[in-house]
Amino acid sequence: MEAREVVRRYVAALEETSSSQGQDILAAFRLTRKAAQALGEFGDLMAASGLTAALEAMGLHDLAHLPPEKVVPGVTQSWLEEPGSLEAAVAGAALAACLEKALTADPGEVSRVNGSSLVRSFLALAFSQRLAFDLGESLEAAAPGWQQYRQGLVRLQEELAAAASEVPDNPPETGQWRTLAGWLQVTRTLEKILQRYGDAGPSS
Repeated sequence: MEAREVVRRYVAALEETSSSQGQDILAAFRLTRKAAQALGEFGDLMAASGLTAALEAMGLHDLAHLPPEKVVPGVTQSWLEEPGSLEAAVAGAALAACLEKALTADPGEVSRVNGSSLVRSFLALAFSQRLAFDLGESLEAAAPGWQQYRQGLVRLQEELAAAASEVPDNPPETGQWRTLAGWLQVTRTLEKILQRYGDAGPSS
């Protein structure tokens, strides 16, 4: 089955479950969206002023002089509530991957790792990991072997990353990511990604 069809069916299942509970599909990603707001602000600050200044501006002074491998778990832990929840576990893994990529970028590429690009990458990765967690057993059972299963997961990530890359870029100004403007931007971005595969419902 093509990656896009797998995502389409998963979104349809999420919509059905959310509808039966009387809520929007995006309600299942509240914590993810809050983490995306912080990541957007951090990305803009880092692109403009560097890692140390970004950490200090975000109130993470204790992490400012640590190596990247220690900064990533520290930042992830500080941004996530409800550490024992499934959503927090998925969001934490996606955050760590995005932060590691941003912190290890070549000096000439750092300015391109801004808040908007990080938010799109993070939302796509978090959603693909949530899908893999929910459907992992059935996807593994359908694959002819372990290698094909791993390749299938990569294709799912690539499919959602492509969907995220097509979302129009209209980010809030630096300093506004963690306000209502940032919440709406993050919500619209996730909504646009999901609408590629079905009706994600109104923003909330």
